[in-house]
Amino acid sequence: MPKIALADTFDDWDSLLQAAAPYKDKKDLYLHLDKLQAATDRLHELEALRQSLQAQRQEATQEMGEVKAAGKLAAMEVRTILKGVVGPRNEGLVRFKVKPLRKRGPRRKAATKTNPSS
Repeated sequence: MPKIALADTFDDWDSLLQAAAPYKDKKDLYLHLDKLQAATDRLHELEALRQSLQAQRQEATQEMGEVKAAGKLAAMEVRTILKGVVGPRNEGLVRFKVKPLRKRGPRRKAATKTNPSS
């Protein structure tokens, strides 16, 4: 089944309903026209619902970004306070995903270049 734009479907069905209206009393055509009208009305309702949900989705995405930023700031504050409570050198900080202050390793001596004296 080929993909047809929704606007094309609306145009097609609306024009068919208008063109067939004068013949609705022939061979019980009104029954089928009523079905087509009901389908058109329902399709319009569903399109409006889809647009509304898309707008709500965009709003939710924007609000999620704001909440994420606020949560990130709160997490930083909690970690900072925990660092003060537990101590900045305590290895237990790794449970909170905080790197403790550690002693530096031994310093390496700078490599000296020796010039061959030949």
